[in-house]
Amino acid sequence: MPTPIDVIHERTVTGTARRIFQLLTELGTSQDAIWPFPSQPFMRSAGPLTPGVTEEWHGGIHAVLDEVEPERRIVWRVDTEGIEGTHAFELEPDGRRVTVRHRLSATLDDTQGRLLWRRTQDQHDRAIQGMFDKLERVLKR
Repeated sequence: MPTPIDVIHERTVTGTARRIFQLLTELGTSQDAIWPFPSQPFMRSAGPLTPGVTEEWHGGIHAVLDEVEPERRIVWRVDTEGIEGTHAFELEPDGRRVTVRHRLSATLDDTQGRLLWRRTQDQHDRAIQGMFDKLERVLKR
């Protein structure tokens, strides 16, 4: 039986939606300033974010860009066997503060998907929290 997951991490930071969105669009590129673990690479295909074209890879997961709404959201469609769903960054500005939310919403199949998630869940949680920590440090510069 398929297993649904809905994992949300969020942090409210001081900064502008414009700057935070820029930092998120640079994840996995040579300009990346917020990915916390160089030993666990996060890579994205070169060029501007283009739905249906831009790809990313990390922790055994491959995804293709599904939607971009500047300064509001970036949605990736997971393209990994055993996992059907999305992961997204959403920004909610409130004056000089912005809530940054990462949401993984997917269905795992009984074998491949559940095994992959079990193996990568802790790494995923540490990576998102580490990225939020690094985002806060970069915004204070």
